[in-house]
Amino acid sequence: MKSHKPSMKTIFNLFLLAILVPTLMIAQDKQAKKIIYETNMCATVDDVGALAMIHGLQNRGETELLAVCLNATGDPDGAAAIDAINTWYGRGDIPVGIWKGPYPDPDTSKYMHVLTLFPHDVDSKSAPSALETYRTVLAKQPNKSVTIISTGFLQNLDELLRNEPGLVESKVKELVIMGAYQNDPEHFFLHNTEKAAQNVIKNWPTPLVFHLLGEGIMTGSGLKGTPVGNPVRMAYYLQLGPEFPDNASWDQMTVLYAVRGASGYFKQNTTGKGKLLNGYKWDLQKRKDSYLELLLPEASYAKIINDLMLEPPKN
Repeated sequence: MKSHKPSMKTIFNLFLLAILVPTLMIAQDKQAKKIIYETNMCATVDDVGALAMIHGLQNRGETELLAVCLNATGDPDGAAAIDAINTWYGRGDIPVGIWKGPYPDPDTSKYMHVLTLFPHDVDSKSAPSALETYRTVLAKQPNKSVTIISTGFLQNLDELLRNEPGLVESKVKELVIMGAYQNDPEHFFLHNTEKAAQNVIKNWPTPLVFHLLGEGIMTGSGLKGTPVGNPVRMAYYLQLGPEFPDNASWDQMTVLYAVRGASGYFKQNTTGKGKLLNGYKWDLQKRKDSYLELLLPEASYAKIINDLMLEPPKN
């Protein structure tokens, strides 16, 4: 009777396959997600936490931060504060663009000015407009490769769409918006931005993803144990106080979806109608837009976010 016992050579080859195949699959699958971060960093601090989280994800090879664009310019220290955070993470060369148009009823910030005391080399005078930044950055990217994360108002994207619709259509893969798809009273309305919001929502050529998740997902207290030279720690300290109480994580949840996608984290709903406060309505299915719902307990998201926010700069 012929023996079916595998030879040592066969065992060795199977061992190599067991090691190499998963490695090759990871290498083929895992490509850094190219993102541009749109933020209204100023009055709240979850924008800062989201930027820290993006840097943590980049440390892990999951994303590539191409640029940060500020859409709230009520505080003249915004560009410098963003650059200080990027510099802390060793990425002070990341472009920072700002909205340079009118901005009525500006918010105030508890932390922006102090962040300008940290090392940086960009300020509101030297920073280019967001439109200029988008033009320069998007032109260099492969087609359909860029995800834009919007955690504020839409006037930068409105200006981009009006001036460079072809660039948006060719280079952008997805726009992820922190805002409610129905009657959002803030992100598509405040600071005289509702016309800009309607133009983006009506005419944007790629799918839009909406969410307003994060109120019960509390993060940030662990920043108390990070170095005092960390500008993210300083922002949370100044915004929330020396006890570092946890804070809601709306913007961080936007980053989580934008980088890792819906699978395992979110239910993605693609039916229904969106509506703005000015009465404009649209059908989600027409462009394959969607809105997100949670799949995990809130504490699970908090752990993921905290781990990424506390990721130290790479040496």
